[in-house]
Amino acid sequence: MSSPRRGVPWWVWLLVAGAVFVVVAGIGLVGLVAWVGTDLGESGEAQSADCVDLAQAVGLSDLPAGSSAASCTYIGFQDWQIEGAITVPRAELDAWLARLPGSPVLGEDGCTDAVACVQVDLTQVGDEVDAHYLDVAVLSESDGIAEVLMSAFTT
Repeated sequence: MSSPRRGVPWWVWLLVAGAVFVVVAGIGLVGLVAWVGTDLGESGEAQSADCVDLAQAVGLSDLPAGSSAASCTYIGFQDWQIEGAITVPRAELDAWLARLPGSPVLGEDGCTDAVACVQVDLTQVGDEVDAHYLDVAVLSESDGIAEVLMSAFTT
């Protein structure tokens, strides 16, 4: 006489299926994290930008008259920043700043490593400008020509 043959209980199959699901979901999650991490890392890298974009971000059509040696970079993720170093006649820089809301004026107070500086708050302007703030720092000045670092950015 033969004994009845018993198979594997249903709950063992359920445990195996659950374990397979956990492994597959874990592999998928690791892949997703790696993909998103790479994408986010690349988005925060500095990229070369046209310096006119800096001026347009603060609501002006162009850089100050007489600007030269302009070099700008764009960094963006959730917020963004366009930073540029330019050489410009100081009088033209002052005239350009006067065209901004509130007609800001360069001053010596609060400057770190700069001859003169100003931060322009553009948050009250509304949708007319893309940037929330503009930082301008005159790093050096000789014979009326200023070496300037500008940064237009959101918060």
